[in-house]
Amino acid sequence: MISIVYFYFEKKKVQQIVMEDTYYLLEKNTSQEQILNQLKLKKINIEYFKWRIISLIRSDPFVPQAGEYLITKNSSIKDIQDIFQNGKTIVRKFKLIEGTTSYDLKKRLLENRYLSGKIKSLKEGIYKPDTYYFKYGYPRNKLLERMRLAQDKILNNIWKHKPKNFILKNKQELLILASIIQREASSLNDSRLVASVFINRLENNMKLQSDVTLAYGFNTNGQKITKNMLKSDNPFNTYYHKGLPPTPISYPGENSLNSLKFIKKTNFFYFVSNGKGEHRFSETYKLHKENIKLWKNNIAKD
Repeated sequence: MISIVYFYFEKKKVQQIVMEDTYYLLEKNTSQEQILNQLKLKKINIEYFKWRIISLIRSDPFVPQAGEYLITKNSSIKDIQDIFQNGKTIVRKFKLIEGTTSYDLKKRLLENRYLSGKIKSLKEGIYKPDTYYFKYGYPRNKLLERMRLAQDKILNNIWKHKPKNFILKNKQELLILASIIQREASSLNDSRLVASVFINRLENNMKLQSDVTLAYGFNTNGQKITKNMLKSDNPFNTYYHKGLPPTPISYPGENSLNSLKFIKKTNFFYFVSNGKGEHRFSETYKLHKENIKLWKNNIAKD
């Protein structure tokens, strides 16, 4: 009997049963017969008798764990049983990109077939942009909670070390302004300068006059802002309303948040694109108009 078992045990090493890397989802309470039938549909043909022999001579009882697996090319019967037994499931990742809106985040979460569970409407700004790892069937709500706690940690740290006489009244206002900075600037240095402009404007009771808040309020999707939009009383129209909009407009990353922790002291009140991914800043409206001309003529320089 031992020789027969040994024969099958050795034969399965050389018998090529997995022709290519194969993904396989093992559901809970799947019988061994069902496993083999499902593997057969994926062109992995294993005889039940051989499968049972290998499982019987294992040093530990064969109890497959549910999950998503990668069965690599040239895997043996024992190799397959080992990954099922040890729960060596695939680790997936979900990346929340800086500046993403709640609409886009919800859409991507619902489209991700490796996640499970329903989600309700999402709040803007409260989730940290980062890469998150999970396994098949991970609840969407749990992933969102991890994102929220990570963002809270950063917010709490910044608020704890906020500047003296800070114009922003609470963490929500900090999150709102950081979300605007996120949509306006990309690099940390540019973010700090943009932050200084908005802080200067708020301290001087000036309107923020930010295109990105208006674009968010009207959901322009990249279309040009019109004169009618600029004159509207939309709550996100910072050309019409003083102060901050009612909510964040995106999920700000650490650069945008930290630009309000390490505020750069300037006398800037205006900025416009330099045509190269950053901005030109000015202290007066006269200089600002000149910078606009440079931008329009596409001759902006560093």
